[in-house]
Amino acid sequence: MAPATKGKAGGVSATSFFDLKSELAKQAEEFTKNKATTGAKYLSEAKKTKAVCACKSTTWARSNKGVEARARRDIELEEVSRSTVESARAALERKAQLYEKLRKGKSGGLSEQQYDALLVDFDSKTMDRYESDSDDVDESLTVPRAQEYDDDPVIEYEDEFGRIRTARRSEVPRHLLPTSKDQEIGDEDVIYNPVDFFPVYEPSAERVQAVAEELAEAQKRPEMHYDAAKEVRAKGAAFYQFSADEETRRQQMEELRSVREETKKTREETGAVDVIPGEVEGMRAEDSGSRALEKRKREIESRRALLEAKRKKLKTEGDVVPNSQPKSILQNPAATSSKDPFAALERQVPKPPSPEPKRAAVRSQAAKTTDADAFLAQLEQEVLKKRK
Repeated sequence: MAPATKGKAGGVSATSFFDLKSELAKQAEEFTKNKATTGAKYLSEAKKTKAVCACKSTTWARSNKGVEARARRDIELEEVSRSTVESARAALERKAQLYEKLRKGKSGGLSEQQYDALLVDFDSKTMDRYESDSDDVDESLTVPRAQEYDDDPVIEYEDEFGRIRTARRSEVPRHLLPTSKDQEIGDEDVIYNPVDFFPVYEPSAERVQAVAEELAEAQKRPEMHYDAAKEVRAKGAAFYQFSADEETRRQQMEELRSVREETKKTREETGAVDVIPGEVEGMRAEDSGSRALEKRKREIESRRALLEAKRKKLKTEGDVVPNSQPKSILQNPAATSSKDPFAALERQVPKPPSPEPKRAAVRSQAAKTTDADAFLAQLEQEVLKKRK
């Protein structure tokens, strides 16, 4: 038996022994509590039942689960966070005082770098119209106190009336703060105060020299003419590309000028009329019909003038003949009456040439005409027919 027991005991770990020990201690504690609540052993069964019923609570009197634990935790948190709340309140009070000083135009113990880093523009922020009566206290009556903070020392400054005053640095207006020696000996490139609301750009000497050199180089370059090859687009039908060489370019322009003069001369000889913008294309004169119609009008006018001249001549001859008639005419009235005055007038007018040569010339001219002339002649005939 001994070896078997020893083997079993060897299989139990130290953790199991500690668990067993804790379980025994828990049972002993529960027994002690039950003994104290139930009373002595000599109590009767009735008293025991009454005591057990008194320990039991009703459902309505029972608290929710975890309420007591949460209450204890809240108490502990209040004790821990009390110091944190007090420190936060003190920090907020300091910030409020600093804000009030900055709002009134004082420095508040801040340096220029710290003031520039602020997110609020106190310079443009308007002050309240009415302030408390504490601001009207005469500052000369206040006695400087001992320094409480090293970052807010008592300094001397000169006010707007030239008087030397003593006050804490946080209470001195910003425009009256004395400049420190470090800022006076600072770097020349650093701007401590704005020179102007809108800084003006001033280029350096190297930049000015570089711009002047570029301008001089651009002026030395030869003049460049328009180069159509640099534009990727469709050119018109009358586009003409001049040469880049000056001599060749001059020759091309002279050729174009001579061709223009020749064209103008040819148009003047042929009687071409320029088309006015808005009119129908084609070489037509203003308010004029076809060429045949114009020619016919000229022939009618010339014939009318010729007939008028004949009538005037006959009238003058008729007035002269009765006074100076020869005897032969008076002796032979029948022959005189039979003579036609228009016949004598027609004999004096030169006879027109025979139509045969004209017809031959017209035929030769018609042989030389082109299809375009034939089309125009046909169009003229149609216009004449419509007008009739």
